[in-house]
Amino acid sequence: MKPSPCRSLVLGGVAVAIGASHARAEAQLPPERPATPYHAEIRNTYDIREPGGGKSGGDTLEIRVSGARLFEQSKIMEEKTVIVDTEKREVVEYDAKAAGNARVAAKFALNDAPIPYVHGRAALAAFDSSWGEPKIAGEDKVASQKCTVLHYGNPAESGIAACVSKQGVVMRAKIVFPDYEREFEVLDFDAGKQDEKWFQPPAGFRLVEGAE
Repeated sequence: MKPSPCRSLVLGGVAVAIGASHARAEAQLPPERPATPYHAEIRNTYDIREPGGGKSGGDTLEIRVSGARLFEQSKIMEEKTVIVDTEKREVVEYDAKAAGNARVAAKFALNDAPIPYVHGRAALAAFDSSWGEPKIAGEDKVASQKCTVLHYGNPAESGIAACVSKQGVVMRAKIVFPDYEREFEVLDFDAGKQDEKWFQPPAGFRLVEGAE
């Protein structure tokens, strides 16, 4: 994924005032990363534009986040369930409906694509380092959670418009590049400790390295 200095006391006073204003703006920024484990339902859509065509689609996901780990399950497209450990740099995927010998969980190395669900606004900044620091663009509410609207780059052409909660959770984000657009929004949110069972394959699944 594209998926990343005063020559006089007067000027000095101006610089101090600007610096204080900047500090106040910085203080309003939400945490860089989620400060709480959580469970959420998310609507996720994408649009890829290519010469002669492209593709688009979407899904509703159930996710659970605990520290560096993510559980992600498709609710519409019925894609494989995914467990990510960003500290171990590994992904495990499996078909929750599989039976018999097909009950296999495959482990792969994790790529470098930013994961906003886990890494919060730190992941948003990682999409393109040239966008610089986010600009605060107001307040909003998503899934009954108050959040701060942040703009990275030019959200209409190449950038991100996001809403990040006071707990550091990215509640909504629209990521735009010239040939790619992805948007996700939290539909239901519940902060709190997540059971360890979500971050390992269900009982009866055989763990293998890579695809068989």
